Amino acid sequence: MTRRKVTPLQPKEFFKGAWRGEGVLTPHPLAKWLVAEDDIRFSGETVWLSDTVWMVKERFEFSSGYIKPRTMFVQIMTPNRLHVTADDMPLGADILLHENGFRFTPYYIWSQYKGKRWRLKCLDENLVDETGVIHDTIKMFLFGFHVSTMRLTVTVDRNEG
Repeated sequence: MTRRKVTPLQPKEFFKGAWRGEGVLTPHPLAKWLVAEDDIRFSGETVWLSDTVWMVKERFEFSSGYIKPRTMFVQIMTPNRLHVTADDMPLGADILLHENGFRFTPYYIWSQYKGKRWRLKCLDENLVDETGVIHDTIKMFLFGFHVSTMRLTVTVDRNEG
């Protein structure tokens, strides 16, 4: 019997479990004076609250020593669209699902860097490869200028959590 691949179009199966990953925050070449390259470790746990709503507890650990915990709430709006809000994303965003991944509508986050709080616009695309690994690319903009890109490679243990 062939096992079918779990895709983002199956949100109850796809978004459950424990998510773990690593990556890097890379400054745009013209922003190296403002942003330093930083390695990242990521973890996330999903808690389903109902058939259509779940909470995600995330943690980003940067090699610089900065740790960013984050809580998100996600709701299934239509079969291929979710809505997400987070403590650092007050206006939220939609997540558009497709067979090979998902992307967020452009969103704003509040980020701490060098003791200051910055409002960044983010473009966030997630592609799932043939092994189920998620490749997340987030381009960040400050006042319309591309300041950095975060790339994460994430695996999911759907039996955990």
